[in-house]
Amino acid sequence: MKKISFLLLMILCFGCSKFEMDETLLPTEIASSLPVINIAVDADEFEEMYEKTNEEIEIKGKFNLYRDDVLLIDNEKVELELKGRFSIRFPLKTLGVKFDDKYDNRDRSLINPAAVLPHHSIDKIKAIRLRNSGNDFENTMLKDLSITQLAINAGLDIDLTYGEPVLVYINGAFYGLMNLRTEANTNGMAGLNKADKSDVTLAKITTQELIKKDGDFHRIDDLLDAIEAKDVAYLKNEIDLNSFIDYMIFQSYIGNTDWPHNNARFYAINDGRFRFVLFDLDNASRLKIGQSPLKLIDNFWRSNMLGNLFMTLYEDEHDDAFKNRFLERYREILQSGNISSNKLEVIVDENTERIAGEMEYQIAKYNAPRTTLEWKIELDKMMILFREREAAVRAHME
Repeated sequence: MKKISFLLLMILCFGCSKFEMDETLLPTEIASSLPVINIAVDADEFEEMYEKTNEEIEIKGKFNLYRDDVLLIDNEKVELELKGRFSIRFPLKTLGVKFDDKYDNRDRSLINPAAVLPHHSIDKIKAIRLRNSGNDFENTMLKDLSITQLAINAGLDIDLTYGEPVLVYINGAFYGLMNLRTEANTNGMAGLNKADKSDVTLAKITTQELIKKDGDFHRIDDLLDAIEAKDVAYLKNEIDLNSFIDYMIFQSYIGNTDWPHNNARFYAINDGRFRFVLFDLDNASRLKIGQSPLKLIDNFWRSNMLGNLFMTLYEDEHDDAFKNRFLERYREILQSGNISSNKLEVIVDENTERIAGEMEYQIAKYNAPRTTLEWKIELDKMMILFREREAAVRAHME
């Protein structure tokens, strides 16, 4: 573990700021191997943004990142805004960070995940998210990162976000232990596919509505019309079925109850087929542990676009090809053990070790979780529930 003694200098440099993140809890030196981010902003503007959570406020800032005491990103111009819908109520708020130009990440200085899927690129990054771990904020602080890593290690044909834990400072004052993550939006999908933002058609599904974000809205409307009309032939031509099947299997396996009615996005590059994006997995294996994979998909949110799409293909009365393909792939993944609780436990143990030294500062500042012991209990609970979910899925599929 390396000492980040430069933090004391940062505090002196930015200590004149009016906005202070409770420096009585700020350690002047931290023994840490995590990346450290400091964002210099106008204190009054940040405070206004922080307090007016119901308004969409963007402010300017300067972004700095250190790895192993080495300054790798020096005063990059960025725009900041608050992110998150439910989790914005927490005192540690998620920040969206957008760079003036696409950041060249080929030396892995901005984000350095353990692995990248072969069909993805993180060479150029336009925006990142400094996430408070969402619904997992008061619990483990590593659930979303760990389960996402499970999908990456399994080599599934899906699109997702890449991330790692970091320490974040605002004007030299400790802001929090957070997850640095690539975005699941249009910029994020453009970057993964080495495409321009203008090439991407993207829509997102929330509990309230389906929102067409960018690109060819007529294609999105045509897809929705085909789902409504149960036009299976059209859907099979418009959807990347291999990717869709892997995506639906993983989400239903982990028991993500904040899905499919929410936290779902789909996109296409130019005239390519639509693919779905895996993100925000902090509600996985938490509720409805014993529910079958199909019931999780085809639940009371049946009016939801994603559930309707899947069931239209699965229940096609003229052709069992999709149904058989889905079930065969599900059994193949189960037999491989690539998304098993044993695989997840290794990832969780590694991530726990990475952030264990920093949790005391997080606990001292936010009292969430209240103690280190409670944090360890939450980690154990997460694995217990995941094992129960795994057993239920295997029983249902058998």
